[in-house]
Amino acid sequence: MKNIVTITLLLCICFSGCEKNVEEDHVDCSAVETYYTENVAPILSSNCIIGCHSGATASAGLHLDSYSSVYSAIKSGNVLDRVNRNSGDNGFMPQGGQKLSNANLEILQIFFDMECSE
Repeated sequence: MKNIVTITLLLCICFSGCEKNVEEDHVDCSAVETYYTENVAPILSSNCIIGCHSGATASAGLHLDSYSSVYSAIKSGNVLDRVNRNSGDNGFMPQGGQKLSNANLEILQIFFDMECSE
């Protein structure tokens, strides 16, 4: 009888611990999506989308015209690497354009640092 109580108690502890972990891992993506819409999308629209990273012929197959594609692209780190390069460096983006302002680079960095489990 003592073994049954011990096993039951251990199972309760294990299951309650797992339940807690699931709740902690869930992240509400609405704040990330709102930040994208209000801050990131205007930067990309002005500097990356028109003529380059949208539509059927997106340069390098990189689409920067929707939240999901931008989230994946930013999280890869490649986009941040390229926009942080100096103008004239190999791979600098936006190609043929001016380097993004420090304020715009900071917005992209904040977006990179935000977490969202899709």
